Amino acid sequence: MKQKYLSYLFSITAIIMIIFAIGCFKEQEEPIEIKIEEKINQDIKNSDVAIEEIGTEYIGGKYNLTLINTKYSLNNRTSTVKKIQYFKDGELINPDQILPDNMRSSLDWLKSNTPEDTIIMAWWDYGNIIRAYAEREPVLDAPSKEILVTTVSKHLGKSPEEIDCPNCASHNIIQDVSRLLLSRNSSKPIEIIKKYSADYLYIHIDDESKSAVFYITLNEEPKPISSTILEKAIGEENIDGFELVYSDEVARIYRSINP
Repeated sequence: MKQKYLSYLFSITAIIMIIFAIGCFKEQEEPIEIKIEEKINQDIKNSDVAIEEIGTEYIGGKYNLTLINTKYSLNNRTSTVKKIQYFKDGELINPDQILPDNMRSSLDWLKSNTPEDTIIMAWWDYGNIIRAYAEREPVLDAPSKEILVTTVSKHLGKSPEEIDCPNCASHNIIQDVSRLLLSRNSSKPIEIIKKYSADYLYIHIDDESKSAVFYITLNEEPKPISSTILEKAIGEENIDGFELVYSDEVARIYRSINP
């Protein structure tokens, strides 16, 4: 029951992402100071998202990955995405996370060019994708309870005390990843990478649009990401203590070069 409830919370998060994808939200029409949760609440309340599974694609591999082709429909607009489903330690994992086709090249690179025991630092919503497809272990594969409380649970009409999230990540880890991405000096990212024994840093260009959430996890007001590690990575710049080893239209992969 607990796992089913967490999956339901993740489903709501997935729906929020789809609403973004098919144009329910308009980018940059309102200042960044507008609270994210207020926009989410309004758009979900006024939306009727239809969800339909329309086929599967079996990838296989270490985790028996299957992609579930899923169609979302909203106000006469549709978007088809591929949700991941895989097995870990004999347990079916269905995290309601989406694998965009344009991420495959970077994940293929990770799988082909890194040792099997490689650990990847990335934002939590890429964690299951990195594990299931690239077969490398992420530092994070789930949100913290605090994130669910502030961005999702209120849409279920539940108080923070009612949120039961046994598979959630520690909020301290969430905050550390946020600190790394938003850092404006090299010492903090190096310290955090070492803390979690991570070998690579995986950045997706969509992380820029999530930067407000990174600031919120640190109890800070959202602000521009100028001169941060995140901005440098997206711009394919040199970062002290890291080496850019892969870049394509959506992903940047940096290798930690600190002993």
